[in-house]
Amino acid sequence: DSTTERVGIRELLEAGVHFGHQAKRWNPKMKRYIFAQRTGVHIIDLDQTITLLEKALKFIRGVAEANKDVLFVGTKKQAQIPLAEQAIRSGQPYVAERYIGGMLTNFQTILPRIQYFTDLAERVEATPEEAKTGKDWFALNREYQKLRRNFAGLTEMERLPGAIFVVDPKREELMVKEANRLKIPVVALTDTNCDPEVVDYVVPGNDDAIRSIGLISRLVADAIVAGRGEEFPTEDRPLPPVIEEAQVNEEVEAAKASPNGNGVAAAPANASANAPANAPVNAPAEPETPPDPAEPAATAETQDGPPNGPPNGAQSAAEPTTDPADEVVVEEPAAEPADVVAVDDPGAEEPVADVPGAEGDPEGPVVEEIAEEPAEGQEDEQSERG
Repeated sequence: DSTTERVGIRELLEAGVHFGHQAKRWNPKMKRYIFAQRTGVHIIDLDQTITLLEKALKFIRGVAEANKDVLFVGTKKQAQIPLAEQAIRSGQPYVAERYIGGMLTNFQTILPRIQYFTDLAERVEATPEEAKTGKDWFALNREYQKLRRNFAGLTEMERLPGAIFVVDPKREELMVKEANRLKIPVVALTDTNCDPEVVDYVVPGNDDAIRSIGLISRLVADAIVAGRGEEFPTEDRPLPPVIEEAQVNEEVEAAKASPNGNGVAAAPANASANAPANAPVNAPAEPETPPDPAEPAATAETQDGPPNGPPNGAQSAAEPTTDPADEVVVEEPAAEPADVVAVDDPGAEEPVADVPGAEGDPEGPVVEEIAEEPAEGQEDEQSERG
């Protein structure tokens, strides 16, 4: 399938491939690939991007069919992870952290260091956990970590590559110059601030957005896989520190995003809350709430005919009434406390003694005075008798 069938203008727009740099930072040699200028930013012509991308992918596929390597190069922060992932998936060498000067022009000197790192990685991998102690192990691991940053992505490169795929040829200027000197074709995602004349296959596009870089890198890897006829396993290849850190961060973020913080969904704390039938027997009784007036009317109308019509013969005589007003009237007197009536009724004698014990009742002291009045009456009666 052609690129235009798999990826169209819409996919490029969603990935932000059309955004260039600020107009003041442009390279005039990129003028023919610029569609317009909006708010001080150049907009890349995606029609040309589609055409040139199709041409570049066709060339990449031919290199893969010839059993030659395609070196992926992108050391800027936005390009490191997506570019390395696609290079590993397609089984190609890559440079994601640091490009060593002379890697191409002085390849015969660099190759022994790559082979040494490959052997060192195998020794580290074969070391059991109980043996990873002591002075010898720490010296071995320190040497491995030092070389991993420079050579982790080059373990598959045993000869000069047949082509180079570059993200931001301006940043990777040294590598592009070495490739030009050795006549190695360069395919590059080229932004509006780059020089297109040093690139053999220009793909005009945004080289700063992660989604743009990921989309173009994936298409290049797909072309290589189509040319080779298979994808390559990624478990056996050593990873540079930036890729391992990214994988650890993804696992940590996934654990934080889970409800209980360990990547596993937590079970409901109170499962019986959703099962009223299994509620405890000694649970406090809740006040019965009247049914929704609209719900019984709808039930009576749909199942038993009109609301005021006679019930069906199958209905039981013990069926509760469908009129909620009756239940509300019955419950209203029960909601009124008995002690409130006792306070308001001056003629009630017996409930008066219970009122002072009520908590927070401001009329308590007054009631006590009323209770002491009969004692004064007895004194008057005694005086009269006397």
